[in-house]
Amino acid sequence: MNATSAPLIISIVLFLLSLTQKCYCTTSNCSDSFMVLLIGWLGAFSGGAAITWFANPALLVSWLTFSKSPNTSLIASGIAALFALAFLTFYQVTANENGQAQQIISYKPGYWLWVASSVVMLSANLYRSVSVMKTVNPIQ
Repeated sequence: MNATSAPLIISIVLFLLSLTQKCYCTTSNCSDSFMVLLIGWLGAFSGGAAITWFANPALLVSWLTFSKSPNTSLIASGIAALFALAFLTFYQVTANENGQAQQIISYKPGYWLWVASSVVMLSANLYRSVSVMKTVNPIQ
């Protein structure tokens, strides 16, 4: 593992680790991150807290473009981090196929690992962007 691929690998590992954990709890149960990943896209188009699921494809784009298209990776990681953190602004989630909403009462390690995965990519992309600017326009 070289220094340039380390953030990518760390981000992917954090994401995979997040899938083994609970991600949040409502008044009735705690959700498994893997299940939220698998079925979250179904609710993503209906709005509410489910729109934060779109962080996943943005993070995937950031991973896939990290080496070949730094600007695309930067934008995608920024979108992923914003969507992931936006989940904190919602007070309830759709709990079942009937559209019943339940209050979010806590965030579990799966959620925080998922956020960390996006933040690692965003940080790596920002660092790389600043480093490139310094080499192109060094301060005298």
